[in-house]
Amino acid sequence: MASAARGARLGAVLAALALLAGAGAWWWQARSAAAVEATAAAGLYALTLPDADGHPQGLSQWKGKVLVVNFWATWCPPCVAEMPDLDRLQQEYAARNVQVVGIGAEDAATVRTFSKRLGLHLTLLAGGYDALALARSVGDQQGVLPYTALFSSDGQLLQARTGALANDELRRWLAAAH
Repeated sequence: MASAARGARLGAVLAALALLAGAGAWWWQARSAAAVEATAAAGLYALTLPDADGHPQGLSQWKGKVLVVNFWATWCPPCVAEMPDLDRLQQEYAARNVQVVGIGAEDAATVRTFSKRLGLHLTLLAGGYDALALARSVGDQQGVLPYTALFSSDGQLLQARTGALANDELRRWLAAAH
């Protein structure tokens, strides 16, 4: 009987420790996510990247706008598939203080060829190999493309999604941001 009680107490202690470990892991992850959100916009707006023509573009020029940043690559089929929707969305929402920017894991020449081939008008920047690290810095913890992040006009990270983003989901994001 005493050994059964001792086993029950040990089980209770182990369960409590497991619960505390889980709570600690949740707290650490939540704290890390909050830190990413707090610093994401600051790092992003400090960047200057070449556009498709090789001209440097500072992301700070879009401060004060709702900013949709899409990280993509030409070798990523879902990235390529969502580009025409992002292009239409930029044209539709430009008058509503929204800017859509695509940051490609490519060089400027590849971005230019891609943009011309698809007839795109949205701003595409060449992030090169650093684009994946940049995507991670704004929350893409999985390191998967495409990755889309929505920033408010005051620079707060509002939404983010790894993987293809349906056009209607992005429209819901934008409706909530205004």
